[in-house]
Amino acid sequence: MTIIHALLLLALIPLAAGAASPLSLCGSRSNYSAGSTYEANLLDLLLGTLRPNASSSPSLFAKGSLGAAPDTAWALILCRGDVSADECYGCVTSAGEDAAPACNRSRDVALCYDKCYVRLADHNFFDPNGNSGVISSMSGLNITSSDVEGYDRALTGLLSETVRYAVDNSSRMFTTGEWKGRDPGFPWIYSAAQCAADLSRPQCRNCLQGLMGKWRTMFVRNMWGARLAGPSCTLRSELFPFRNNTDPIYPSYRFFAEAEPAATATTTTVTAKSGQLATKPESTVPL
Repeated sequence: MTIIHALLLLALIPLAAGAASPLSLCGSRSNYSAGSTYEANLLDLLLGTLRPNASSSPSLFAKGSLGAAPDTAWALILCRGDVSADECYGCVTSAGEDAAPACNRSRDVALCYDKCYVRLADHNFFDPNGNSGVISSMSGLNITSSDVEGYDRALTGLLSETVRYAVDNSSRMFTTGEWKGRDPGFPWIYSAAQCAADLSRPQCRNCLQGLMGKWRTMFVRNMWGARLAGPSCTLRSELFPFRNNTDPIYPSYRFFAEAEPAATATTTTVTAKSGQLATKPESTVPL
């Protein structure tokens, strides 16, 4: 059985910090006991094998299984594409500590932090054509601007371009985006899209487009920030910067869109220089 999808309403600070308590989804599988063979397999797999594998991999991704039935453990790690090896390692360490208490030792649990997504289960959930175990979160705050339509257009355009660039232009199928506007209620919008390394580019596109479809139906249009995170792909937007600007080993490709005054419309064009995308006013159209 798949993990039950849930929508968590969160305040802005937990979304921004992504700190102590992870976002979690608890499946409907049975629970395991402390000190059981399954728990030993799970922690050995997660911390002993996959944690060093993910943190040392350019893709910051690892998955695998360990043990014989009925105590086989399956685990997957997807660290955010712009974090350092140490940050990835530390995030998975937190998942090892939170795996048991987050869902009362459920045999199917997904955990989402600011810097990584981890899923742990007693069955094979690996499916490059699926994305079961998606964690949905939305800020409890709304934008201060009255121009909800303008915000929705800007966010939709940014997410669409971020997805396109992650699929078509990023070697790691990960990118972050930025949108700069003139409305003080949302002067900047930030985004990120990422696929797991075991997906092909067509599978990545399908996965992220699937999240775009969920986004439109699950979230209100004036939310401050939101996130959909699964084992195959993730999508996120915020009104505050969250990408890593400090580690040159993990550079982020950027989509940069500067809005024109309200009286004009812009058409997005792509420039290949330095992995940058930009929008330029190609036509002026009364709104």
